[in-house]
Amino acid sequence: MFKIFAKISGVLILLLIGFMGCGDADKYGQIPAEEMLQISSILDQWREGYETEDVNTYIGTFWEEGFLYVSDMGTDGDKTDDVEFDDIRQERAAATRVFERFQDIEIELSSPPEVSMNNDGTEAEVRNHYRIQFFVSDGHALEGGYSGAYAEGDNLFIFEKRNDEWRIAEWHDEAFNKEEIRIANNL
Repeated sequence: MFKIFAKISGVLILLLIGFMGCGDADKYGQIPAEEMLQISSILDQWREGYETEDVNTYIGTFWEEGFLYVSDMGTDGDKTDDVEFDDIRQERAAATRVFERFQDIEIELSSPPEVSMNNDGTEAEVRNHYRIQFFVSDGHALEGGYSGAYAEGDNLFIFEKRNDEWRIAEWHDEAFNKEEIRIANNL
């Protein structure tokens, strides 16, 4: 009896060692760590470029060909005030106007982002939550006498991998309205 137990135990141990040597397989639907790092790096560059008002760094996070930006301006279901750019030059001009108007920009992004990738690993849907504050320089004021502005919402970025490089092809800004901001911040 002991000999049979020893043989079975030995076989089980060999099988276990064999399986352990095979390496870990990615779970189905899991984003490979290298891809996640590259996507997160582009998001960091996007945020840093905007915060430091470096239009070239900021624009460098997007693919020029096939670029799309859409914002609902905080009015879900109302398409009449939506903003849409399908030319990277429009996004560059819009960012430049913001950078000229505000002295300080602070962006907070939820981390880690929610990422889902297509089956061939060439497109990723990336979601995160943002909070952004804009401040005018001393001695200046926005309409109504305010020294800054605040916005919050959700980003949906469509990343594409071209020539082994990830960049943003589409950006859908799902901005919150004032009531949604109050609810999100328990105000």
